[in-house]
Amino acid sequence: MTDIEHTEFTRKYVDLLVKVWRDEDEHRRLVADPTAYAIEAGLPVAPGDVVVLDRSQLEHLPTRTDVMSKWDEGATNHVLVVPETPLIDTAELSEAELDLAAAVADNNVSNNISLCLFAETN
Repeated sequence: MTDIEHTEFTRKYVDLLVKVWRDEDEHRRLVADPTAYAIEAGLPVAPGDVVVLDRSQLEHLPTRTDVMSKWDEGATNHVLVVPETPLIDTAELSEAELDLAAAVADNNVSNNISLCLFAETN
């Protein structure tokens, strides 16, 4: 993927996370058919590709590198990292804060920039 494609993927991924963490119906739809849900969310899924969920509970928000390396692991199988339990309280985020989260996630300064509102150092 190009830098622009990475940025677009990151925005759509953050939107997907917030949506499924905020809404139980969206969560159920994701779990029922991850491939269809990823396509609907605008993630790059070619015809015939399969999306598998990684529901592992993480101790920190996944970094952009974490998410992209899982997504790109297989040629036709993509692993979508969506921890079972939200790692942030999305109900308390305003629309402006969600926009900021997407902007922070787009930051290419470091591979250690975490998605959403948090940064970590490795």
